[in-house]
Amino acid sequence: MLSLLQVHGGHGVQRVAQRVRFAGDLEALWYLRQDMMCAISEIDGEAAARRQLRPINSMFKGRLPETMGPRRHQRFNM
Repeated sequence: MLSLLQVHGGHGVQRVAQRVRFAGDLEALWYLRQDMMCAISEIDGEAAARRQLRPINSMFKGRLPETMGPRRHQRFNM
């Protein structure tokens, strides 16, 4: 996560990088992904940020309870 943030500059990115450095556990890092997404999106755009975060998201697979995984959106037919 830090190596991805180091590529980008700016105050917002540096603030997120500091929070990543001092995250206490895997769960805290999981929730910081959204902050990373926002910070990188401001610089590179949302599509590029999603591509850049994809490898990081895969690092969490199997390491968190299933309830903390990505949410699957379901369509409701009425």
